[in-house]
Amino acid sequence: MTITKKIPADRWHGLDVHQGDSLQVIAVTESEFLVQISRADTPPERSVGQASEWLRSARGSVQMAAGISADDARMDFYAAKYGLGR
Repeated sequence: MTITKKIPADRWHGLDVHQGDSLQVIAVTESEFLVQISRADTPPERSVGQASEWLRSARGSVQMAAGISADDARMDFYAAKYGLGR
């Protein structure tokens, strides 16, 4: 079972909690909670081959062969990005 609750941010400022961190309640007393914060040691890797980056880097310089449509170029890009045969 999973329960999601909102806790005011001002109660967490001193803990250096970031989006994506995992918190586990280790102990509970009448006046406090003991919480363990788990964070990945390395930042998440950026996704390689994002279409938005491709568009920014191309800036209208993409030359398509005769008979290739923009949809074909886009589908080839996604096939390569996700490892799909086309």
